[in-house]
Amino acid sequence: MKGQKGITLVALVITIIVMLILVGVSITVAINGGLFTSAKSGANNTKEAVNAETNLSSGKVIVKEDGNDVEHNVEDWM
Repeated sequence: MKGQKGITLVALVITIIVMLILVGVSITVAINGGLFTSAKSGANNTKEAVNAETNLSSGKVIVKEDGNDVEHNVEDWM
């Protein structure tokens, strides 16, 4: 039996249990810590920035006036 290599069933079960505990803690921290909420917020901010940059490169600027979005040409302000 000395020539055999590998892990025992007990070691495998302990490893699986430890991994399940780590996954459970990680999911709990991610949900309670607001990780998904902040990721969605970041994605929305990125989309808004891309839209603003696209409009600006086409010569248009969208400005809030009295709570409404108003589109202006860049040349009007120069």
